[in-house]
Amino acid sequence: MSPRRIIIKVHLYLGLTAALFLLLLGLTGSIMAFEGDIDHWVHWHDWYVTPGDHTLSEDNLIANVERQVSPARVSMVQILPKRNLAQAMQLSDRSVVTVNPYSGSILRRSTAPNGTQKLLGQIHQLHLRLAPEPRGAWARIGKQIISWVGLLLCILVPTGFILWWRTKRASIEWKNATWFRRCFDAHQAIGLYAGVFLWIAAFTGILIGFDWGEEAIYKLTGSAGPSRPTMAASIEAHGANRISVDRALDFARLAIPQGVVEIVQLPRGPNGAFFFVLRVPEETTGSPHSTVAIDQYSGKVLQARDFRTDSRGFYWVRFNRAIHTGDVFGTTGHVITAVSSLLLVVMVLTGAVIWLKRLAV
Repeated sequence: MSPRRIIIKVHLYLGLTAALFLLLLGLTGSIMAFEGDIDHWVHWHDWYVTPGDHTLSEDNLIANVERQVSPARVSMVQILPKRNLAQAMQLSDRSVVTVNPYSGSILRRSTAPNGTQKLLGQIHQLHLRLAPEPRGAWARIGKQIISWVGLLLCILVPTGFILWWRTKRASIEWKNATWFRRCFDAHQAIGLYAGVFLWIAAFTGILIGFDWGEEAIYKLTGSAGPSRPTMAASIEAHGANRISVDRALDFARLAIPQGVVEIVQLPRGPNGAFFFVLRVPEETTGSPHSTVAIDQYSGKVLQARDFRTDSRGFYWVRFNRAIHTGDVFGTTGHVITAVSSLLLVVMVLTGAVIWLKRLAV
């Protein structure tokens, strides 16, 4: 066979092998691009607020919530970065409340994830492991399958470009064209415009999926994984009172000046410490990694871990994830990720039409 014929066969059989999985990845990926926003959109009355001139202090917000939910106590606070979103507070009875940070009013109290959150969690796991639960018997095998499918997509994109080069179709013929011709043109044109984004998503995905991906990053950067600090303890002084949450916040911000506090964990017991999770500008994806522990009596910094200096390898691991999810470019990146994922679905469907048509000839 000629080289082109070989490439056609490779492209065809790899596409057939991966088709169903690529459909799943495309559909789930388009949803996951806005995973952090969908619950807010669906339950907007529980999350969105009208921004005021300034928010109440954390001490006032916590005191106001505890008066309304007594005898439960606030154990953790999540401060969302957008001014028009509520804060989420976890209580000692394991329920969660969303609170208007400008008025202190409670918008919602729940004891379990709602249906949207559960569905998004299952979609996330399907995208990663082909299983709705991360600890299921199928999950480990599913993760390997997804990783190999990503590798196949890394081959499908360049072989598709080689096949495109002969026709160089960059548009779809709509007038006086058969349904098959439209599918053929769509497959070629969409492959041209979306190919680079799909290849990047596939490559970054296999670095996430295969264990050797992260290992290679750490080896190339000559660094170990992120540090795992032990739980810090406050030094209890006789007759000493706990400092305010707002003062502890000030100490945490001084420890990592460029960090934005997203999580506040209140001290547990007399020897507990304030624990803050901060996001620095260089960290654009996932849960923040920078943390500060503050003595609840003296305000002394007990521990400080900065994402930017903790592990060079982990820095690039997270950057790889930010590219895969589109987080690196914010809303624009999420739109690109969602659209390219949906275009992957179209590519699979039009490819199937082309294959069935040639099979019938």
